[in-house]
Amino acid sequence: MQFTVFPGGNFIAALLLIGCSLIALGQTATTTPATTAMKAVADQVEADWTDGRWNRADVGPFMSAAIHTPHGRTLKGIAIKVGDAAQATVCFNTELLGYSAAWADGFLEFDPKRYGLIGGPKPKGRTLFANGTTPGWAHDGEWDDPRPRKRGPLPRGHAKYRGLYRHGNRVALSYTVGETTVLESPWAGQAGDRLFLTRTFELGQAATPLTALIATKHGSKAVLKQIDGLAVAHLSDGDESLWVVALGQGASLEAENDRVLLTIQPGKSGRLAKVFLLQAPLGQAESIVALAKANAAIEPPARLAKGGPGLWPPLATRGIVGKPLDAFAIDTIRLPFDNPWDALLFTAGHDFLPDGSALVCTAHGDVWRLTGLDATLENVTWRRYATGLFQPLGLKVVDGRGYVIGRDQITRLHDLNADGEADFYENFNNDLLSAGGGHAYATSLETDSRGNFYFTKCAEGTAHGGSLIRVSGDGGKLDVFATGFRNPNGLGIGPGDVITVGDQQGGWVPETRVDVMRRGGFYGYMPMHHRAEKPETYDPPYAFVPRLLDNSAGGQVWVPPGQWGALGGRMIHLSYGRCTALVALQDEVHPGQGAMWQLPGRYLSGAMRGRFNPHDGHLYVSGLRGWQTAAVHDGCFQRLRFVGGVLRQPIRYATRSGELELGFDVKLDRELAEDPQSYSLEQWNYLWSSQYGSKDWSIRDPGKNGRDSVVIRTATLQPDGKTVVLRVSGLAKAMQFQLKYDIDDTGGKLVRGTMAGTINEL
Repeated sequence: MQFTVFPGGNFIAALLLIGCSLIALGQTATTTPATTAMKAVADQVEADWTDGRWNRADVGPFMSAAIHTPHGRTLKGIAIKVGDAAQATVCFNTELLGYSAAWADGFLEFDPKRYGLIGGPKPKGRTLFANGTTPGWAHDGEWDDPRPRKRGPLPRGHAKYRGLYRHGNRVALSYTVGETTVLESPWAGQAGDRLFLTRTFELGQAATPLTALIATKHGSKAVLKQIDGLAVAHLSDGDESLWVVALGQGASLEAENDRVLLTIQPGKSGRLAKVFLLQAPLGQAESIVALAKANAAIEPPARLAKGGPGLWPPLATRGIVGKPLDAFAIDTIRLPFDNPWDALLFTAGHDFLPDGSALVCTAHGDVWRLTGLDATLENVTWRRYATGLFQPLGLKVVDGRGYVIGRDQITRLHDLNADGEADFYENFNNDLLSAGGGHAYATSLETDSRGNFYFTKCAEGTAHGGSLIRVSGDGGKLDVFATGFRNPNGLGIGPGDVITVGDQQGGWVPETRVDVMRRGGFYGYMPMHHRAEKPETYDPPYAFVPRLLDNSAGGQVWVPPGQWGALGGRMIHLSYGRCTALVALQDEVHPGQGAMWQLPGRYLSGAMRGRFNPHDGHLYVSGLRGWQTAAVHDGCFQRLRFVGGVLRQPIRYATRSGELELGFDVKLDRELAEDPQSYSLEQWNYLWSSQYGSKDWSIRDPGKNGRDSVVIRTATLQPDGKTVVLRVSGLAKAMQFQLKYDIDDTGGKLVRGTMAGTINEL
């Protein structure tokens, strides 16, 4: 099918074919040019995840990432394109409030390993200057970095990043230095074959001088001059020198060893200053001053701090309304994979705006806004709402605004002129510590009834690694809620503020596990216990999930009460690895444990995030194709509809000593329901150790590999005709049990499935 760019853009899109060999309910299999052929999870190798397409994408005017800048990686950097033709790039450090580096003739080069999501990008081009990882402004005349282990943002009393304005292709950075507000815009210009950079400042009221680091050239010596009434400095290294000129009332330069500083005198709000940087030979001082004077006009950056022109014309697609299968149908909202900007659509989170439209984030930095999510899906539009975010893997709408979690911060997005594109990327909270680890993603974003935000941070060597993180509703405070996670890729918050987290199999995580959180809990991954003494055990999981049901967990979501028939109020767990959704049932006798069975159908990519749309009551699922997943598309955005009818699956269960009780939503054929041969039950344990995953281990004979078959002595159908009590010999506490059932309802329809869970108590 075709997608179209609406009027206002000059693009005609190519054919977009979307489909897969794993067919969602009611869909037909096609191919998509945006993906490669699917392999079984067990057959996938590193080469299958090597993909350099991100280097072809137009990512927008800036890109946030952990950037491999010279003299130290910028862990929370924003690479900003400057100049009418994007002739140069500057890298702003949002933690240290300065420029790590600047380079010409290129932007960023993304590492193709694992779709570019595991290794940070490198500068592409020739270096103009490299300041390294040092504070961008002095504090009380000192340049020391006061941060523990040199990680995290500077103390708020020193400096604080507030956000970024995007005005067309221009960017203005907002931050504070002490109590003084600073609005700054970088840019580049051309004078013949000479490229020059500018930094333009607009400052609030200041009672003391402010000093900024402008440029460093290692191995050189800064020299300061006064030429034709202007402060001029240069850093020489061979034939070429880096020249710096200060413009504006109260602005002066200082030479300090191998770097040049800018000092701005105290004064009232609204003062303007400008710095002009140029590479040129030593003998051209006068011509450089003349060039600076020719470009001496200082335009207030505040003109950029408002809604500006849009960049991304909307695209039209059509969805597929799936055919019902039993009680459900899966609809597909087609993604514009082959778009004019080669933007990648590894969808990673979504939520709904008050007008019924949706915001969908992608792992490569975008947020898209979707309209047309009606019953037919015939006129769906996609528009890039925001770009350049740092691997966003979760999105939440609160009070009509989108909040996005990236590796660097929670960003609150503002569309200042209501044109469908975000203009202000507000730093809601960036206190999260980052060491730049390849797998150290920040995933999922949810809120509790008090307005607090929660997300998970994958394991790395910081105080926040492998933890569930909480941020206050005003963004002012970040703390650790629970620890002991390896690579969690999803969470959920349900009724009564119950919080769940799904973690991935690996060392100290013997199998995919879903946990119910308690404040201060430890959930098994020993390198991330964050305690003075090593724990000897862990908080037991709500449920381990065997690999055939879920080899890699996504997030969780609760069915609203009164919806989905008998499943109202139940938890749904998403499998990123299997591209499926599972119903999670709570043990009615022992509520700290549960079991799961798989809903029908598969999703076109690794299911990670689920939200019920308050406008139509349906569950929308997004997810991506990474590694160790059955996904065949880069991403998906699909709708699971309950179409009515019976489920023919368990809707409740309970464990007691010597028995297992199952409740169905349909009356069962008595003869088959009471035949013990209609059921099979196994149980086993895992080994909690540093080895990757675990074999299955006998409970009866702990030194033996394998599962224990459990004898079902009797099966008794209860008077309601829907409940079966299985009396079991040898039912025990088990890290894993798996029950298979193959019976009929009273109408002869098949009731067949597999349910697996954990027995912590019995």
